[in-house]
Amino acid sequence: MKNIALIGFMGAGKTTVAALLSKELNLSLVETDIAIIRLSGLTSVNDIFDKKGEEYFRELEKKVIAEVTKNNNQVISCGGGVISSAESMQALKNNAIVIFLHASFDEIKDRLKNSTNRPLFRHEEKAMLVYAERLPIYERYADEIIDTDNKKPEEIVQYIINKYKNNETIRNQKHLANIRQC
Repeated sequence: MKNIALIGFMGAGKTTVAALLSKELNLSLVETDIAIIRLSGLTSVNDIFDKKGEEYFRELEKKVIAEVTKNNNQVISCGGGVISSAESMQALKNNAIVIFLHASFDEIKDRLKNSTNRPLFRHEEKAMLVYAERLPIYERYADEIIDTDNKKPEEIVQYIINKYKNNETIRNQKHLANIRQC
């Protein structure tokens, strides 16, 4: 089974949805930020940004994505900035259904109002600019876009499961048609 990769801005629900989805589909769960933290030897994403900078973080992210996409049967929860690397996104596109979990900026602000571990959300105006800049890039790379505003994580998971099963059916039908043509 191909991987399912979740992309989107911080606070869109990637971590929550990925955990539920992996459990429902009995797939491995990969949190790229956790893998990056382990690889860095530091304690958090904030720690990496503060001590080594965003560029260092992005380099580690490329390595993690390259390694993770060698495997199948995974739900991959990507960090919000993964789309800044065409190389990482191509690796995901080659071996995953890429789903953009979209949330409005107001919804994200509400979800993150008590969060202290989001380095790019330390300044709301800057976060809004980053959000606006990334939005069309998320859309460009997405195989599917799901609006997460006012939706429960379980609803989103069920939608993805239904959509994924349909995609599998379509792929299997195309495969059978190709075999019949031989």
